[in-house]
Amino acid sequence: MEINHGYQSNWKIFSLFTIIIGLMVGVFSVKSDHLLYVGEDGTLSIVEMVIAYISVMINSLPVWFIASMVVGYLFGNNIKEGMLKGAIYTVTAITFYFLIGHYFIDSLIQVSIFHQIKVYLIWYGASIIGGCLGGGTGYLYRKSPNVLFIVLLGLILQLFVNGASSWNNMIGTAQNITFCLMTIGIVVYLVIVNRKKFTHTDFHKKNGLRRS
Repeated sequence: MEINHGYQSNWKIFSLFTIIIGLMVGVFSVKSDHLLYVGEDGTLSIVEMVIAYISVMINSLPVWFIASMVVGYLFGNNIKEGMLKGAIYTVTAITFYFLIGHYFIDSLIQVSIFHQIKVYLIWYGASIIGGCLGGGTGYLYRKSPNVLFIVLLGLILQLFVNGASSWNNMIGTAQNITFCLMTIGIVVYLVIVNRKKFTHTDFHKKNGLRRS
């Protein structure tokens, strides 16, 4: 798969992308954590429902992983650079998440410094690992679309993690349906791509036998 190599070599574009998308992901992820404050009468308007849906979708592990894949796909000159930039993007996004989320923390709740450090270590460690995996996968996608099997497994796992109770509310149902559609879409895409690949290979094999 060919892409514009200008993206890969331009750190300025990568930095701008990371700041803008990372900030958006941080904002919507914090919004997702505080959906209980939306709708004073317990109901949601259409606009609030759309915002809630977008927030919940963005604040999901598959979407965070896919975002780091996009970084590796667009900006990675090689797998190492794809992993590095994927990690940088993810760490930036989680930093925005913590900075913005800090203003929603109840000041009456006292948390020890040790606990805060532990939380940061866990989240930043997971972000670095996830960003590296996502960025590397994004770069490898240019080599072979079959790496989407990783995303496929992640979507299925997320559906199991959400559980049956997530189907009891409108936002959870919308998210699950979206994940199901994404899963079906990836399966169909992989089947089509691999079928074309095998057909192309068989065609050349037959032509080779005829010539011989």
